[in-house]
Amino acid sequence: MQTTRRAGVAQGLVIIMIGILPMMAIVTLMPIVPALVKAFPEVGGIQTLAPLVLSAPGLCVALLSPFAGTLTDKLGRRKLLLIFTTLYGIGGVLPFFITSFTALMAGRLLLGVGEAFILTIGNTLLGDYFEKEERAKWLMWQSLVGPALGAGLVATSGRLSMISWNVPFLIYAVALGMAAFALFVVYEPERSTERGSDPAEPDTQTVMAFPTGLMARIAATTFVLAAIYFVYTLQFSLALDQMGIKKGSDIGIYTAIVSVGVPAGALLYKFLSKRDTTVQFSTVFLLLGIGLTGIGLALGLQATMAFAFIQQLAAGMTIPVLVAWSLRELPERFRGRGMGWWCSAFFLGQFVSPFFVTAGRSVFGGLLETFVAAGVLCIAIAVGNLLMGQRGGAAARRLAS
Repeated sequence: MQTTRRAGVAQGLVIIMIGILPMMAIVTLMPIVPALVKAFPEVGGIQTLAPLVLSAPGLCVALLSPFAGTLTDKLGRRKLLLIFTTLYGIGGVLPFFITSFTALMAGRLLLGVGEAFILTIGNTLLGDYFEKEERAKWLMWQSLVGPALGAGLVATSGRLSMISWNVPFLIYAVALGMAAFALFVVYEPERSTERGSDPAEPDTQTVMAFPTGLMARIAATTFVLAAIYFVYTLQFSLALDQMGIKKGSDIGIYTAIVSVGVPAGALLYKFLSKRDTTVQFSTVFLLLGIGLTGIGLALGLQATMAFAFIQQLAAGMTIPVLVAWSLRELPERFRGRGMGWWCSAFFLGQFVSPFFVTAGRSVFGGLLETFVAAGVLCIAIAVGNLLMGQRGGAAARRLAS
């Protein structure tokens, strides 16, 4: 797609804002997982279901994002963005008004439907509005602003959870304000009148098929990284609870403190954005591995916080690295559908992450031991990725000579 109107700061701000909503879907509720366990003791398997309350929207995103991507390419971006941002807000606040566990899950799934479209459209607009260098800049700012707001949300949520477990859900009402702002700022990118991506090329629409192999590689990489990425996000509050930190307000404060590592990770991404993709992914996996392993082995709160900060450095890099790589590789005409599949893979990883952790607890003997196992896996992936990258580079140099 091409536009006759040039995107600027206002459109970049909208992309930042709507990019925050998927993060809010989980981060806002991180401090209340122990409170959910206590609020619904009659629900069977609540130890597993409580983290799933956080990740349930990810199931909707995983299932609906390919459909959302197809609709985005066919029907356009703007109207769908406004509709589903509003739906996100309605689903988000629903558990405040209806406090049964069934209503809680229904609200989370409704929020997830909105999230599937928001994330797909937001990433697609990033590619529509901005070229490579500008994309890297706005991805960096998104990763800087999001965690700063996220830290405040976590602390606020922890405080609100002391009133009642369902009060933090009111925070999701901000999505309605974001929808109002987007109404005045977001414009529809014009559809290209040319069939090929290059006006000098002949009509390629009939011969250029959706890049299934490329998409499978992007989706597989995204799924694996997301499943590991969300181990911390969904389980860290329970890890702190095992260490004796029981109050939601304290969990919120400690989580907010270490989350300053995320904007630092965003700056690290900007520094590495011109480096080879192998270096970027290896850095992400290495930092994830050190952080998760350290959390699992730490003997005190200070050490836990230090390693959590390292994990958050990786978190600040993860999404920018994945999104920039995907947008760079995907052909323009398949951008909406491709980012829909990307979202599906990312949030399928989010959804299954608690099940992997549950299996890990059975195999390795506990939650902290599972953190260690996940960390060791990440370090192994980082080392293997670097070794394969070096071999590939050496082979390319031999061919060039």
